[in-house]
Amino acid sequence: MEKLIARGEQLASQAQARQVQRVAAQLRTLLGAAAVSVDDARVLVTGRGIIKRWLIDPSLRFLSGGLK
Repeated sequence: MEKLIARGEQLASQAQARQVQRVAAQLRTLLGAAAVSVDDARVLVTGRGIIKRWLIDPSLRFLSGGLK
């Protein structure tokens, strides 16, 4: 049973990593000049004017909707 639980945790971790990479790729496409990096399960976006762009562009604000 322990092997089964460990395998399930491994598969879940891999699925989470793939999803985080997909979100990072989407952000790179949408933001262009901004720096997008992945830190474990977090996607970090840095760059000039990011907050203003986030507030204006609905596709950025609702990007995380696919994570649910």
